[in-house]
Amino acid sequence: MRPGNIQSGAGQLKDATEKLSLAWQSVREVWKDKQAVEFEEEVVVPVLEEVANLLPAINEISSVMGAAVRSCEE
Repeated sequence: MRPGNIQSGAGQLKDATEKLSLAWQSVREVWKDKQAVEFEEEVVVPVLEEVANLLPAINEISSVMGAAVRSCEE
């Protein structure tokens, strides 16, 4: 697997979470009850936080893999 494949996947993941965030903002404008708050706290926020924590790790893995590939090609 080439390191670029990991970055491509990370980009797709980032795009998807941005779409989720925008969609959730739109939904929250009309869904204003207790269940909306619970859904946000139990589902939306944890997903967004998990992805935010994951993306730097993916970038680090990509860098390490890139260095390993370059080293093997020498």
